Amino acid sequence: MIMDFPFSVDIVRTARRKSAEIEINGETVRVLVPSTLSDQRIHDLINKRSVWIKQKLAVHASTPEPKPREYVNGETFPYLGRNYRLKLVTSKEYSVKLKNGYLTVAYPKTDDGQKNHAIIKRSLTTWYQSHAYDRLHEKTKRYSKIIGVNPKGIKIDDFKARWGSCLDTGEVAYNWRIILASHQIVDYIVIHELCHLIEHNHSPKYWKLLETYCDDYQNCRKWLKDNGANLKI
Repeated sequence: MIMDFPFSVDIVRTARRKSAEIEINGETVRVLVPSTLSDQRIHDLINKRSVWIKQKLAVHASTPEPKPREYVNGETFPYLGRNYRLKLVTSKEYSVKLKNGYLTVAYPKTDDGQKNHAIIKRSLTTWYQSHAYDRLHEKTKRYSKIIGVNPKGIKIDDFKARWGSCLDTGEVAYNWRIILASHQIVDYIVIHELCHLIEHNHSPKYWKLLETYCDDYQNCRKWLKDNGANLKI
C-alpha cells in the first residue's frame, strides 16, 4: 500500500511491540508498530492522527534554528545540564579537559580556520561520547539494581531521532547527546529503557511502571520534546 501523506513517514516494525506509537523528532515522523499490524491499520492510524502530526511539524518549522557553533573562545557548551565556556589552547598534543568552569581543548593549531573548527568539533565529540559511555554505564547499573532487571549489554549510539532503545537482544542503547542534558533527564532516559525490559511497549501498564521509578517522567518527556533538538555540539 502506498501511503500518500503531505509529510514523510518512517515505519518501524518490531516483533516485541504490542501497540502502535507515533514519534515526531524535528522533521522526522516515525511510526512504531507491531510486526503483525497490517498496512491498512497503519494507514488508518496515521490518517487519524494527521492533524496532530501537522501541528507538531508546523511548530518545528516555525522554530528558529539554533545559531551554528563557531568553536571560539568563550562559547558555551552544555554537559549534564550545566554550561561551560570553551577555552582553546595551542599544543602539540590533543586533549579535552573540564576544569574550573572551562571546557579546555588543546590541539595543534593550523592556519586553516575551517580545519581548526573540524579538529575542535571532533575532539569535543570524542570527549562527550567517552563521558556518555562512563556516565550511562554507571547510571544503568545503579537503576538496574533498583528496578530488578539485568540488561545483556549497554551501548552508546548516534541515533538521529531517538534518545534510547531497548533492543530485542536485551541490550539497551543510548544516544550519546543525552549527556548534554541534566542528570534528571539522563536518569529518565535510563529508567525509560530499563522499564522496557519488563514491558516491551508503551501501554498504560508500562507508563505505570515507569512512574514507579520516575514520578516526574511527564515533565522530563515534555522537556525533551521542547528542548531535545538543541542538544547538539
